[in-house]
Amino acid sequence: MTEKEIKEKAEQIVEALTALSFGKEPNMLSGEVFKKLSGHQNFTQIKTAYIAYLQSFDGCVDAPDDIKRMFDFRMEIVNLFDII
Repeated sequence: MTEKEIKEKAEQIVEALTALSFGKEPNMLSGEVFKKLSGHQNFTQIKTAYIAYLQSFDGCVDAPDDIKRMFDFRMEIVNLFDII
């Protein structure tokens, strides 16, 4: 996967997780990630990774450490989601 693909997949995962947390349910037109996330075998780990990232997030991504932390988070949730 390229860095761009990882970024896009991670965004889909976070958007799906947010939608689920607001009580939205997938429908026929929903994307693959949204349809699969709530029943995914690593749902709890993905949710925990997101919580951990948010707890260390200070509202901006401008320092090299912030960028690395964000990239590591993206890699983690994409890897957890892609495990079958």
